[in-house]
Amino acid sequence: MDTRRPMRKRLYIDMDGVLCDFKKLYNSERELNPTQPYPQSQFGFFLNLESIPFAIDSINHLQKYFDVWILTRPSVQNLSCYTEKAQWIRKHLGMNMQTKTIMCVDKSLLKGHFLVDDQIEHGQTEFEGKHIHFGSEEFNNWDKVVTYLMSNKDFMTQREIESYCGC
Repeated sequence: MDTRRPMRKRLYIDMDGVLCDFKKLYNSERELNPTQPYPQSQFGFFLNLESIPFAIDSINHLQKYFDVWILTRPSVQNLSCYTEKAQWIRKHLGMNMQTKTIMCVDKSLLKGHFLVDDQIEHGQTEFEGKHIHFGSEEFNNWDKVVTYLMSNKDFMTQREIESYCGC
């Protein structure tokens, strides 16, 4: 009898608009400086993002059941965003999650079971697993996301079942 435990499902979580409130700071900065069309290009922007309610607690909970990774799209015109995003993740989620952070402009390139993301323009809809569209009517808060994920934490693809069973 095979006693190996199946691997936990891989869960990618976006940063801007899912973990932290990008729009709130963006709008605030645009109000303060209307001549700056891209406040996210300014030094320190990503360091000052507020977390979205229940995002941090939800991630801490989900890590018990999933292989959780942060998958964020960098602002390629602002090279300091790479460092600032990593610093934000370390401050709010710890060093372990910083080491599990991927910055990628096309999210369809990654393999996994679930992607929690508020966007659809950068490969999210082509992601091989389930795209959980954060902010949509179905997933408009973290409670709904966690409820869905917990009800699907044992989901296995046919390929994984065959691999696990040696079929």
